[in-house]
Amino acid sequence: MLNKFMVYIVLTLIVAIAVYTYCDLALFIEKKELSTFPNTKGYVSDEVWYVNSARNILHKIFNLVPSTSPIRASIIFTSKESLLRAETLANFYDIKIIAGANVFSKLNVLYVEAQSIESITNFAKNVNAGDIVYGWIVGDHENINNYLNLEHPPTAKYVIALFIYMLGDKPFIWRIPSIIMGVLTVIFTFLLVYELTKSQELGLIAAAVVAVDPLIKVMSAVALLDIYVAAFTTLTLYVAAKGRFKEAALLLGFASTFKFTAVIAAIPLVFMYLNHMFKKGFKTSDVISSTTYFVILMILSFIFFQLLVSVPFILRIGLGEWLKQGIFGAISWHLSAKCVDPTKCPPYSAPWEWFFGINSFVLYLSPNIPAQGFVPAYAISFILMWFALPSMVNDRTSRKAWYMIFGIFLGYLIIWLLGSRTQYSFYAVQLTPLVYSYLIIQLHEYLNRENIIETINLWRKLALGLEKTIFSIFR
Repeated sequence: MLNKFMVYIVLTLIVAIAVYTYCDLALFIEKKELSTFPNTKGYVSDEVWYVNSARNILHKIFNLVPSTSPIRASIIFTSKESLLRAETLANFYDIKIIAGANVFSKLNVLYVEAQSIESITNFAKNVNAGDIVYGWIVGDHENINNYLNLEHPPTAKYVIALFIYMLGDKPFIWRIPSIIMGVLTVIFTFLLVYELTKSQELGLIAAAVVAVDPLIKVMSAVALLDIYVAAFTTLTLYVAAKGRFKEAALLLGFASTFKFTAVIAAIPLVFMYLNHMFKKGFKTSDVISSTTYFVILMILSFIFFQLLVSVPFILRIGLGEWLKQGIFGAISWHLSAKCVDPTKCPPYSAPWEWFFGINSFVLYLSPNIPAQGFVPAYAISFILMWFALPSMVNDRTSRKAWYMIFGIFLGYLIIWLLGSRTQYSFYAVQLTPLVYSYLIIQLHEYLNRENIIETINLWRKLALGLEKTIFSIFR
């Protein structure tokens, strides 16, 4: 049994390892990308959407520009001819061209450097440029300079925008928030497992394995949205495990402002709330009524926080257009198949394939970095999740952890059935803290072989009951 001081020491060491590991990978990727700059532009996978939209939000919504030294900007032209003419005039305006048309295939862009914003503005005006995007070089996608990523809520982009505004618009800077979220996920995992088991040792084990999990590691080193979802899902479920369901409902609403998939955590929250109410001795009718109010509270929390964080967008594009793109369009996007051509699209996978490393999304090439966790641990947790199913009728320590992993898996399965057939393996990072939490708690429980025997007997009882039911049809 570790004393309180030793727990803090060990947890601090785990956090330090996580910080070092995530920063090291983020810096390694940045170095690799910059070695071939500007042909490679520093964006890893879907970073091109989130970072560019964060930069656009900073400029077009808040009228601010990122911090850069020296001053750099992507100047967008409406035609190739205008671009080529501007190239010939750049020296007259003391404009240094960093990258030209030869590194873009879908845009007419000059990436330039100057002593001041005014110099770039004056040059762009005199060569009839269509737009200026200050900061790091834009991604090579059509109309990327106007893209706001409205299919996802804006909070993560606000965070990225804040960092590039305060600290500079560079690849490592825009990944710092993900590093922070990854570290918070490790800490929240410790708190969650400790709350479920009252065992500091099990909490530290869970935190340690989450900290070094390959999926957590890579998602903490790139500027994607899902690591934010993982952190706030874990926090929300921890708060619910403490019995503070109103606060958990509010946290769920806030978590949804990073990405709508955070709402999937509502399923384990409902499971836990039902369990909580029944354990307090309420009648079934009262439990149903109270759970209905709890679901309504989660819905209201979702609406409130979506409106709150989207006020700048609503003021710019109007409430109707925001509802069309940011809510109904986003829901439609999440329930649809995106890119299905295997010759042009990245590999997509079904939720159960994430546990076995099947069709993993490759986040980076050379070296090959797949969005994939430690497959043996994920596979064992998946098998145990189904094996332990009958024993969940009993009030075991593992039951709440089972609610969590099964509830999130069920949520992704539901949206897969509703049409979202192109899910990517990096979505599974939302499951990662719950995979290890459940795995460690369940294995610890099964150290007592009587619990294994009980589960087997429950399966035998279910099988006999099913057999009896089937044969009774023919009698």
